[in-house]
Amino acid sequence: MNIIKPNYNDSIMSVSNSFLKYYDVETNYSSQKDLDKILQKRKPKHIIYVLLDGLGLNVVKKHLSKDDALRKYCLKGISSVFPPTTVAATNAVLSATPPIVNGHIGWVQYFDKEDVNLAVFLNRDFYDENKTYDYNFQAKYLSFESIVTKIGKNENIKSTALFPSFMPGGSESFKEEIEKVLMITNNSDQSFSYLYWTQPDLCEHVHGIYSEEVKSVVNDLNSDFESLIENVPQDTLVVCIADHGLTDVIEIPLYEYERLNSMLVRKPSIEPRAINFFVKDNSIEEFKNEFNKHFEDKYLLLTKKEFLDQEFLGIGKQHTKLDSFLGDYIAIAIDKYMFSLSQGKRYKAHHAGLLEDEMIVPLIIYTK
Repeated sequence: MNIIKPNYNDSIMSVSNSFLKYYDVETNYSSQKDLDKILQKRKPKHIIYVLLDGLGLNVVKKHLSKDDALRKYCLKGISSVFPPTTVAATNAVLSATPPIVNGHIGWVQYFDKEDVNLAVFLNRDFYDENKTYDYNFQAKYLSFESIVTKIGKNENIKSTALFPSFMPGGSESFKEEIEKVLMITNNSDQSFSYLYWTQPDLCEHVHGIYSEEVKSVVNDLNSDFESLIENVPQDTLVVCIADHGLTDVIEIPLYEYERLNSMLVRKPSIEPRAINFFVKDNSIEEFKNEFNKHFEDKYLLLTKKEFLDQEFLGIGKQHTKLDSFLGDYIAIAIDKYMFSLSQGKRYKAHHAGLLEDEMIVPLIIYTK
């Protein structure tokens, strides 16, 4: 098992900073150097920035031939952020800032004022799906100005974000998103378009990363991508990345470890492979010993200070709520295991740990 920590200087966040740099928007972080050279050489009028959820470099190499576009035009592998998971990674891409700054660190984040473990994208209690809120937590606590908005301040550039149907006006398929972006590029003088699609992540979770089902989905995505690059106008740059990869997993029912759970102030949060523990004051050392007795070979257990000192979440001005988001310990997966936090949905593959399969994603670049 190859263990890889995030490299924020050559990451999905760096790609976004390259685009800000190209459009003369102020940035505070490293850009992606290979992309910078292509941008300066080509000076494209149209940029199409595609993010395919869960398309790790491992999946590209396994399921696509060397002549398939998503593999043929793959320049290299680059790093995701930590945790390599959709909430943290897509918001690092859209904000061009690391999780420590934008405050998005995982699927489940604890909000102290409301005393809720919130499923951030669903805006509801993770452990009680019937408990919802009349305001949006992201809008209230985690808002930022996206790269799409920043670039769009230049009135000469049509800047657009395209999402699936979970967003108002969203698309029912990746093919539909491509049809929309082709209309934009063919009917504007200059454009920047960001496209997000949910696959192959959803399929990988259910069937496992090397399954025939995932192979079919990845090949369909490749066909749609090939249609995109064949039909874009001249002076167009297409860049495709993923937010993270996935790895096949074996689940461990954490809720069955009664002694460990009895030491917690509240239920765990963040991610099954990057898990957050708020521990009772009189159990701090006992919890560490008990956890490592069971899981030392499967998870790296760090105190909050150790976790922050090692800059897993990047560097920069710490988000005002980050300290309350993080518990006393953070455990990070270093093997093929993941914790089940409830008796509900089961997974064959997951992400958010430190394995190469989940941390390294492709940087795919096509110019026309």
